[in-house]
Formats: sequence, C-alpha cells, structure tokens
Amino acid sequence: MQPRISIVTPSYNQGHFLEAALDSVLDQGYANLEYIVIDGGSTDDSPAIIARRADRLAYWVSEPDRGQSHAINKGFKQATGAIYGWLNSDDLYEEGALAEAARLLGGKQRALLVGAAVLTDGPETLSGHTDSRQPTWEEILYDARSFPQPSVFWTSDLWELAGPLDEDLYFAMDYDLWVRMMPHVQETIFTERVLSYERSHPDQKSAEKSTDLFHQQRAYAAVRAARQTHRSVWGWLVRIWLRRAALAVRRRRPSLLKGSGFHQHALHMALRPRRSGL
Repeated sequence: MQPRISIVTPSYNQGHFLEAALDSVLDQGYANLEYIVIDGGSTDDSPAIIARRADRLAYWVSEPDRGQSHAINKGFKQATGAIYGWLNSDDLYEEGALAEAARLLGGKQRALLVGAAVLTDGPETLSGHTDSRQPTWEEILYDARSFPQPSVFWTSDLWELAGPLDEDLYFAMDYDLWVRMMPHVQETIFTERVLSYERSHPDQKSAEKSTDLFHQQRAYAAVRAARQTHRSVWGWLVRIWLRRAALAVRRRRPSLLKGSGFHQHALHMALRPRRSGL
C-alpha cells in the first residue's frame, strides 16, 4: 500500500500562480494523497481557485493568519500522513515527484529526502537552471546553505521531533527547520532527479535574500538551534572550526585563528554567508 503523503500549501494573494501550483499536486495521480491548503484570507481570486478543487482536498480554509510559517503550521496540524512536504503557492511539483518520495521514504523512520529543483523566472517559464548539487549537512551549517525547499520531503516523525516552524522567522523558516531536524535524522537521501520547479519573480520574498535580514535570520536559526536546543550541533560547529583552523595553519594563514573569542570566531567561520549561490 502506498504511504500517505501530506502536502501543505500556504497561500495569500497569488492567484496568478496558485492554480498551477494546486494542479501540479492534484495531477500527480498519487492515490494516497492528503492535500491541505491554507489561505490567509486572500482578496484576489485565490479562494475561488481553491474552492473549485475542494472535493479533491483533504482540508482547506481561507481566513486571516499570522503569515506563511503560521499557515504551514496550521496545515500540518491537520496532517495524518507518513510523509510530509510543503509547496508554496508560486512553486510547482515535477510529474512523479510524490511517487518518487513514496518510493524513497516509504517504510522509513526519521528520514529526509532532498531532490533537485529547476530554478525558473517569470510566471510561465518552466525551464531554467537545474540545481542538482545539493549541500551536505556540514555545508548547511558551515556555509549557511539550504536545501531547495519544494524538493524536500521527510517522514512525519521528524516533524514531531523538530517542528513546528518558527513563526517569528520571515525568510529562513525552512533553513531553521533543517537545522533543528539534523540531530534527529537517521537517513538523508539525495537524488539528482528533479522534484520541483522553484519560481523567482519580483513579488517573491526570496528575491530579497541578499538583504542583511536574510543572513541574520539564517545565522540566528543555526546559532539558536546549536546552543539552545541541540548541543551536539554546537559540538559539530566547533569541530568544523577546528578543521578549518588546522587547514589555515597548514597553509600558513594564521590570521584565520585570530578573533574576539573562540566561540565567536567559530560562529563567524561556520556561518559566514557565501558570496554567491545562496
């Protein structure tokens, strides 16, 4: 029997993208799908778009909420599946994505799947750069990289251990969740198969990812998880810093060892933003 997959889509005033997003889930042909749509009280045609598909949804609501993270948390409170994922209203699933998630995660516990994503621009473009080189867990912390969110699926027990999303984070709620999941994950599965299309457009929040706020929230998420929640992660950060320090000495670059305290420097080295490719 196919494992039940629970997908949550948060929505707010993106009717020009929403229909394609919903259909990319519903047209997967996956029999044991639990699809949950949480609309934040949109004033455009989003509620009507959702209502036309109500008989194919497990649950939907259109009412004011406290933002994207709150909407996603509301959705997962309704979820009963063995495998979870969320798809934003401006992204799309590739054909067969849910079947692939079921094949790779079915019957597993504390497992996370990371697939490739096609990065697209504009409302109609479905071609673009394919990001198939996924970061390792070490790179998640070391370089503050992140997984391509719509191509990530996980077993529901990980949500119970590491969720819900931090509703105070405006940009980095997915990164924060991956960091908090990390100590609990028993198996991470990477596939080069494209599982989603991730749109980039002028109205998108992530178009602002170059701002200081975005980097601050990523750093905050990693530091908080490491120091306050999972001390084992903090130990990993220190080990990463020690390896980098050893390389610096070997390369005769002792300046990398200077700083205003061991922990401060470890954080600086582990959480420094990449100059490109974030």
